[in-house]
Amino acid sequence: MILKMKNANITIKAFLLAGLLGVLPACNGFLDVNDDPTRLNDVTLDLLLPTTLEALSKTHYYLAYTASQVTHQMDAFGGYYGEFSNASAWSTIYLKGMNNLRAMIDKASAAGDDYSPHYAGVGKVIEAMYVGLLTTTWEDVPYSEALMGSANVQPAYDTQEALYGQIQNLLDEALQLLDEPESAYSPASDDLAYGGDLDKWKKLAHSLKARYLLHLSNKGADWNAILNHVAQGLSSNADNFQLVYSASNPNPWFTNVAKANETGNFSITHAAYFIDLLKGEIYPVADPRLPMIAALTSGATEYIGEASWDPNAPESTVILTKDTWYSTQTAPVLMMTFAELKFIEAEAAYHAGDMARAESAYFEGIAAHMDQLGVDANSQANYMSHPAIATVDLERIMMQKYIALFLHQEAWTDMRRYQFDPNVFRGFVEPDYNGRNLPGQRARYPVTEETRNPQNVALHRKDFTTPMWFSE
Repeated sequence: MILKMKNANITIKAFLLAGLLGVLPACNGFLDVNDDPTRLNDVTLDLLLPTTLEALSKTHYYLAYTASQVTHQMDAFGGYYGEFSNASAWSTIYLKGMNNLRAMIDKASAAGDDYSPHYAGVGKVIEAMYVGLLTTTWEDVPYSEALMGSANVQPAYDTQEALYGQIQNLLDEALQLLDEPESAYSPASDDLAYGGDLDKWKKLAHSLKARYLLHLSNKGADWNAILNHVAQGLSSNADNFQLVYSASNPNPWFTNVAKANETGNFSITHAAYFIDLLKGEIYPVADPRLPMIAALTSGATEYIGEASWDPNAPESTVILTKDTWYSTQTAPVLMMTFAELKFIEAEAAYHAGDMARAESAYFEGIAAHMDQLGVDANSQANYMSHPAIATVDLERIMMQKYIALFLHQEAWTDMRRYQFDPNVFRGFVEPDYNGRNLPGQRARYPVTEETRNPQNVALHRKDFTTPMWFSE
């Protein structure tokens, strides 16, 4: 899973490919241009796969940057968050991600020397993740008519309900393809996540099926179906779906936040709510993960999170640095983890009435995240045996999942499923800031989409604070 030196040439080629783009015409006419003799017209599968994986990881960063402010994991130095569009994530998904991904799937699915059901299967798992990120950020988005270029420069929007069906279909198709016999070749070192281990891709597919079924908990969840997929999903931290970075290609949190902090270009830092949770203000127990996740500013001795909405709040003393776990130069961007899956299991088992399984999964989820960060065994045992943590209920399951999903879009999805309920997320309060006291429920459509596809945007545009279909 760790990015090895033998992948360096592939990674460099992938970046070159990402810069050239245009393997297929892109959504909404972004790449509706005349033929360029310098453009790559035929690209091999082993270059397309790392390119779309890199774009997927970068998309997770872009989305977590804003989602973490809505969930009060992070807060901005310059003021409380306002309406956001996440245009960088939108363009990365359609131009660098799904555009190249669709080319890979089509190429791998066609009869001939390039036929590879395993590349196509991996591609469909990744596509399901892209669709999931799109719909949990903007709700209704172009999909069935997207990526048609000049054939349709104003694609219709698919509803969120339809998109969740597409996600499950993609994952079902992926599992079938991944079970097919070996063809001419399969992913190997070009697979920057799993090194060509198809069993791990199958586990990921089942884990994602559980995740996206759980998203629909307010629509009538099949808890047993979720638990069935959990049983076939990630089985340890060794199965975590992540992209590990390197000195030549550093982690985006390192580059854009931690490194920038060193030169005084402050952007966001840990929010007061998140820090209070970890230091024992909300539950009366100090979390040993705190110093691994947040660093103290020079001369500070107490952890104080940022509360930009409150002019009377004390100055924050915490910061992401090049040494904090999530923002080192070589830190992974986590896209699906064993810890997340255990908390999915805990929640599903809790609602299914299987408390023994819920409790077991709950403690396994905490341990998985602490192991990931490097918390020693004694500290883990002391923390999990504390009465504030040892009593397992829905509130604690969701709060521990919230911690394990630090800097991940899924924390926002969970909070929306429970309508930001402070009885589930203890102590969570959305401040009344500039007349808005409701948390953000969605991103606005990017200006480029408003300009190029105005009629379809108008049919699906909703207020920033209007709940999405999945959370109602």
